[in-house]
Amino acid sequence: MHSAEVNRTAIGLVRKPHGIKGGLKVTLYSIDLETLRNLEQLFVNTGDEWKQLTLKNSQGYDDFSILTFNEIPDRTEADQYRDLEVFTLRDDLPVLGDDEFYSDDLIDCEVVNENNEDLGQVVEILSPGAHEVLLIKKGDSELLVPLVDEWVAEIDIQNRRIQINSAEEL
Repeated sequence: MHSAEVNRTAIGLVRKPHGIKGGLKVTLYSIDLETLRNLEQLFVNTGDEWKQLTLKNSQGYDDFSILTFNEIPDRTEADQYRDLEVFTLRDDLPVLGDDEFYSDDLIDCEVVNENNEDLGQVVEILSPGAHEVLLIKKGDSELLVPLVDEWVAEIDIQNRRIQINSAEEL
């Protein structure tokens, strides 16, 4: 989810509390742990307000990270962050190369198949496990596409367009 009013970019999703000292189990999006450690400002939107967080400690594992913040002292407080996204200021993120992008960049991109037929727009990036999944909507229909090379043939951020392979092509 992109927060346009101050140009925030989602960098991860809080899965659940971890331990009794306020740790959070977080799935990071298109960011590595080293980049995360260099970020000065992190935020969470609680629905009522934006809370600024200061990273105290981080540990990385295969498909998740354990993050602790100065503002979250215990498990009770940590439980309030369950299923919320962690954001940073877009300007604080490293500049990317020509073929690189952050997950947020895919939101609102037009999606077409190999025959250039319109399949809809990306409305959300889901992180259910091993890889991210594009949620594409067109009218009342929804399509889920894994964000992996076998399914995604081309991503053109500049033109806001993604070409995917259909199941028949795979």
